[in-house]
Amino acid sequence: MKTDPTKTMELEERDRLLQVQRRRQRLESLGSLASGIAHDLNNLLTPILMSCRMLQRENTNIDRDALLETIGSSASRGAELIAQLLTFARGGDGEHLPIRVDQIAPEVIAILRHTLPPGIELVLEVEPDLPVVLGDATEIGQVLMNLAINARDAMPATGQLGIQVTRTTLKTERPYTYATMQPGEYVTITVSDTGIGIPRDVRERMFDPFFTTKDRGQGTGLGLSTSIGIVRSHHGAVEVQSTVGQGTRISVILPAWNDNNQAES
Repeated sequence: MKTDPTKTMELEERDRLLQVQRRRQRLESLGSLASGIAHDLNNLLTPILMSCRMLQRENTNIDRDALLETIGSSASRGAELIAQLLTFARGGDGEHLPIRVDQIAPEVIAILRHTLPPGIELVLEVEPDLPVVLGDATEIGQVLMNLAINARDAMPATGQLGIQVTRTTLKTERPYTYATMQPGEYVTITVSDTGIGIPRDVRERMFDPFFTTKDRGQGTGLGLSTSIGIVRSHHGAVEVQSTVGQGTRISVILPAWNDNNQAES
């Protein structure tokens, strides 16, 4: 069967635009984290500057080795933070490969914890010996970051933000948001908060493009719509549980993968 070159070009252009949209949304996520990241970078730079000034003084009582250790340690931590941000911003090429979600979650948390108010407790729980999934690590991290930012914003001052990565076994077919999952093994990422909760009318629209309950300038409303697009491209599903005044749990269910099932890419 001959391939229609026009259709092929249209598909390639659609994929390119989709990657551009997802990268734009990743950068928007970083924008919402910017103040917290800047604060943390300032905290890392301050001891470097203070140590340099002390080293410039002609004081024989100064412990120069300790000051140099402070400079080196702070610089290394700053470089690590910047490297994490660059990796998240650049993203991948959209290729789906076997990945371990239990390794992605700590990387996202390393960025996220710099932006949380002192009154919000961050709790990570990862079940051991999880199966791999077939996907793009940057895109899965983007989904987790989007959900975590929303959870953070639902708790302006105090509360608990939980992230769980667990194994789910479905014995029978089960319907979720935008998808029905077949019996089998899955990896589930759950982001929970003890915030204000989501009213039913908002839950019905929360994944629509450009829908947002935030004030003007606080986001485009693309975060959750981008996330659901990524989840669907990974043949996954989403479940939302929320009680107004008590909090929200959003779970992302991704099919487990192994060499025998050769899941679709």
